[in-house]
Amino acid sequence: MATNAVNRVIRHLHRAALGPDGAGLTDGELLERYVNRRDEAAFEALVRRHGPMVLGVCRRGLRNEADAEDALQATFLVLVRKAASIRARATVSNWLYGVAHNTALKANAMK
Repeated sequence: MATNAVNRVIRHLHRAALGPDGAGLTDGELLERYVNRRDEAAFEALVRRHGPMVLGVCRRGLRNEADAEDALQATFLVLVRKAASIRARATVSNWLYGVAHNTALKANAMK
């Protein structure tokens, strides 16, 4: 089951490179669309907007590209699982930053 979720995140990440960026919609609106409608384009727009920041956090925390990419995927997997529980939807970027930071810390601790 976890493998299916990871594969889904990977597919989202790949499509995000080609998909729309959600222009004209706020992060809160995109997250709302993803949570309420399971709108994949909204999720992809969030990945496109915040993926570079998340990857940067992971790179700084891990100093290994492969580990950073794994942490990036793990961060967005957490978003898939917990999107509905994010109360301050407009601050999804802050939430993602925190998840990426914690994911990198945990990955370092496991080494």
